Amino acid sequence: MAVWVPQLASSRAVPVYLALVQAIADDIGSGRLGPGTRLPPQRELARTLGISVGAVTRAYDAAARRGLVLAHVGRGTFVLDGALDSMPQAGIIDLSINLPPPAAIDLSAAAITSLRRMEPLADRLAYAPPAGHEVDRRAAAEWLGRFCGFEKPDWRNLICCGGTQSGMAIALAALVRPGDVILCEAATFSGARTLAGQQGFQLRGVDMDHEGARPDALDRAAAETGARFFYTLPTLHNPTARTMGRRRREEIAKIAQARDLIVIEDDVYAAYARDLGLPPLVALMPDRTLYLTSLSKVVAPGLRVGFLAAPAGEIFERCLRAARALTHSPSGINFAIATEWIRSGRAEELAIAACAEAHARTAMGLAALGDAVARPRPAASLHLWLPMLTEIAERTAARAMASGLRLAPPGAFLTSGDQTVAGLRLCLGAAANRATLAQALCILKEALAGNNDYAAIDPL
Repeated sequence: MAVWVPQLASSRAVPVYLALVQAIADDIGSGRLGPGTRLPPQRELARTLGISVGAVTRAYDAAARRGLVLAHVGRGTFVLDGALDSMPQAGIIDLSINLPPPAAIDLSAAAITSLRRMEPLADRLAYAPPAGHEVDRRAAAEWLGRFCGFEKPDWRNLICCGGTQSGMAIALAALVRPGDVILCEAATFSGARTLAGQQGFQLRGVDMDHEGARPDALDRAAAETGARFFYTLPTLHNPTARTMGRRRREEIAKIAQARDLIVIEDDVYAAYARDLGLPPLVALMPDRTLYLTSLSKVVAPGLRVGFLAAPAGEIFERCLRAARALTHSPSGINFAIATEWIRSGRAEELAIAACAEAHARTAMGLAALGDAVARPRPAASLHLWLPMLTEIAERTAARAMASGLRLAPPGAFLTSGDQTVAGLRLCLGAAANRATLAQALCILKEALAGNNDYAAIDPL
């Protein structure tokens, strides 16, 4: 294979490193540098061109920020796929909110098409039953079985709600009284903390390891507090992206049975772990688990379609009364679109595309950040976790923000002072495209290195 030697512009008005960036862009555009091509090592290229190593380093960093190349720790710098060479978004890059990657199709147009195919619109503009229309609940059961590993859920025990947050609010309003203690992972979803403050219950963090909540810690916390509830995210836990293996799930189920805990299972990231074949906790203890998921993290967050599955009998009836009190009824229009997408296969297509893009973005994050990031299981995740002490995380987030990258506040997830789960969450799906993500990763690497003078070294 011929060694790539760029032709640099001779103008003295342009710094040499910018001339090298332009040469990289030109050669990618002409096809001289194809997708996956490994650029020469920095010292080697500096020697070939007769320029400083620092100039080559700045050029490679600037090319990465443009989304032209990606640096893999320990392997080198590679040209990104031609489909990814769109320019990064302008302004602040906000990776503080967990979103699915942007869909490749116009979802608004798809929604309008769906509306044209649905039953008489007047029926969908009227109030729906508190649990939702039967057709929507049946479609929800179909989705849970196909994409969440929840085999043969009874649609009669499902409640349609406005996303997982709404479902969680309904479940907690139905079962928890002000002052009650709810056990959860030592770091947990910030939405649960918001609900705790609003509804007046207490969160008690349970120590974690690489698979999430530890069974012995859950057992001890239940004994010490007398708590009756355990809220958990067993799959791609938010924020740490840890996933409980099958044996861990079985151990957690045994503790819940022994301590008579009602489990609130937030399984909103289940679709990204389908290949693992892990059973949801509700499959192991259906009589004591309230199961929550939605289409927000895998299809479209603005659709506001979620599902709450509750044990038949008293618990379901209490949830239904809470749903009626809090929301009166779910949105007929939103669920009509969701049901049509589930039945037609459109939702599955969108979910598969989101999982594939998440896999690619996860690989980008792992390659760029190396040992600074914890490797998730599975290899497709909407977020990555960078473990570090809270004080260091706060400084890193401040440096990143000064350079144009917004991350969630490090303290947004902690439910205890346990520094073993302190760190930063990086939301990969929120980037407008891979070029923007590549730029964000460069900013974050600079912030991790303690250098926040980002604009000064690259005026592009």
